[in-house]
Amino acid sequence: MASRKRTGVAASLAGALLFVGQGGELVFDTPEALWATIGLGGFVALAFAVWGLRQLVGTTRMGRIGIRMALVGVGFLCLFVVHVAVELLRTGDVPENFILFLIGFLLVLVGQLLFARDLRPIVGRAWLLPIVAVAGLVMALFLNAVGLHDIGLFVFEGAWVGLGIALLRRPEPAPSAEAPVGA
Repeated sequence: MASRKRTGVAASLAGALLFVGQGGELVFDTPEALWATIGLGGFVALAFAVWGLRQLVGTTRMGRIGIRMALVGVGFLCLFVVHVAVELLRTGDVPENFILFLIGFLLVLVGQLLFARDLRPIVGRAWLLPIVAVAGLVMALFLNAVGLHDIGLFVFEGAWVGLGIALLRRPEPAPSAEAPVGA
C-alpha cells in the first residue's frame, strides 16, 4: 500500500523538520526566519501525514472526526508560522500573540486522542505514539512556567518520527483472495 509508505515518510519528515526548526532556534544564533521556514515545512509535512492517515483510520466515526480536527489544527499551525515569518520580516521580532499556535495544537491534541486507537490494527503497539505526542503537547502548552515547553515539543516531534517509522516498518496486509469481477 503506497499510501502507507507516503504517510510514514511524511510523518517522519514532519517530526524531523519540526525538531530541526525548534532545535536550531534554541541552539544557533542565526536568523529566526530560517527556523520558521523549516518549521513551516514540518507543519506542511504533518498535514500530509495526517491527510494520509485519514485512509488508515477513517473506519470509525471517532477516527474520522479526529483526523478532521487534527487537519484543521495543522492548518492553524501553518498560519501561525506564516504569521511569525511576516512579523519577523516586518518588525524583526517574533510576535507576542501565540493564539494560532495554541488553537492549532489544541485541535491536534484532541484529534490525536480521537484517532489513535484506530491505528492499533495498522501499527500494533505503536498506536500509542499519538498518545505520547499528546503528553508532549500537554507539557508544551500547559507547563511552560516550569520550563517544559521545549521538552514537550521535542516529545511531540519524536512521537511523529516514531509513528512514521512504524508505518514504514509494518508489513503490508496480504491481498485478499477474492474472485475477479466478471469471472
